[in-house]
Amino acid sequence: MKGMQKIKRGKQFEGAVFYVLKPGQHHRCDPYVIGGNLVGALATELIEEFNLSKQQRPEVEKPVWHNSLRLPEGESLSKDKWVMFADDYMKRMGFNDTHLRCYVLHDDSAGQHIHIIASRIDFNGGKLYLGRNENLISTQIISELDIAHGLTVTKTASSSSQAQPKRKRISRNEQMLSERTGLPSPKEALQQILDKSLTDTPDLLTFIKRLEEAEVGWTANVASTEKMNGFSFSYRDIAFKASQLGKAYSWVNLQKQLNYNPDHLEALRETKEAIPAPAPAPAPAPAPAPAPAPAPAGMVIKTARETLTISEKIASLTPSPKASIALTPSLTPKTAVKEDKRKRIINAVLDLQNSQKRNKAKPPRFILWLPFLSLLKILGFFLIHTFKKFKRVLKAHALTPSIQTQLTANIKNHK
Repeated sequence: MKGMQKIKRGKQFEGAVFYVLKPGQHHRCDPYVIGGNLVGALATELIEEFNLSKQQRPEVEKPVWHNSLRLPEGESLSKDKWVMFADDYMKRMGFNDTHLRCYVLHDDSAGQHIHIIASRIDFNGGKLYLGRNENLISTQIISELDIAHGLTVTKTASSSSQAQPKRKRISRNEQMLSERTGLPSPKEALQQILDKSLTDTPDLLTFIKRLEEAEVGWTANVASTEKMNGFSFSYRDIAFKASQLGKAYSWVNLQKQLNYNPDHLEALRETKEAIPAPAPAPAPAPAPAPAPAPAPAGMVIKTARETLTISEKIASLTPSPKASIALTPSLTPKTAVKEDKRKRIINAVLDLQNSQKRNKAKPPRFILWLPFLSLLKILGFFLIHTFKKFKRVLKAHALTPSIQTQLTANIKNHK
């Protein structure tokens, strides 16, 4: 049996009802209502009843739900079997008995089929049927009902295997590892285990049991609101998030491949809590720490050069008492020569640094001569002044008596 390629949703019940009850030349008999939970049988009566449920939720834009179920060409069912099949189908799709619906039979040369028109609004309380992923779920349910009712199983193009999201490819490094070891990489092996565990749409507890049998660790990610968000896995001591494995293993898509019941989540939590935690193994006695081997001088200098000051560099090169105790007779003469050379270098650097400090502390020699230089400067000025005075006196004696008398008077006046 087949369903429509895509389940339809509409705004008005009038169009859907008139369409399914409209007679046609290809029909062997006029379409008529064979089942459902409506009282009326005429188009106007059906529309009036459907609109009663629509009035409970006027804000819903598309309250109409429409699908069809078609038998292969040449096959037919009785009216009672059609109603039984349709009731079972609607129950598995998630509709309650209080969702208004009607089944209309079409019988033509291409084969029998029925149209199902239902209201997405529950007549008792006004709860809205959401129907997420309903096209995929409908295909799976029809295949299950074909087997349960002994009908011909019809393969469709929109099977679950083709519609399932792809899993992530393994990386180049993982591929090289597989080629080198001859075994699938941990990611690929985990994907194969998950696919194998989901083949027959198991319930949540069965799925978990299969993972544990395959030595796959799992963690259920449950929000504080008790909402299931998905799983994370571990295999061969490597942890994997669902996003690392592919979209096919996210909770949105994983839930489609499980017969999920929220009650199983509580049972799963109780089972997890009942498992006693393994007792911690006794800590082994601490082994005696081996004597630290002396690091090569070049390595120590290289490390200190990047992080230490000059004083700290010198201190880091100086061997500590602990290091001297750690030296063992196993040291070769070559190592001992390196140690002596390092000591000589350290002593030379320390002597140079101390001499530089002493030189900085000594005052310059010319500072001691500063008082004498000042005294010499004053003495020089005095000698020059005296020499000039003596020179003027000599000039005065060399002149005539009249001029000499006048000059001598001027000199005295200047005094």
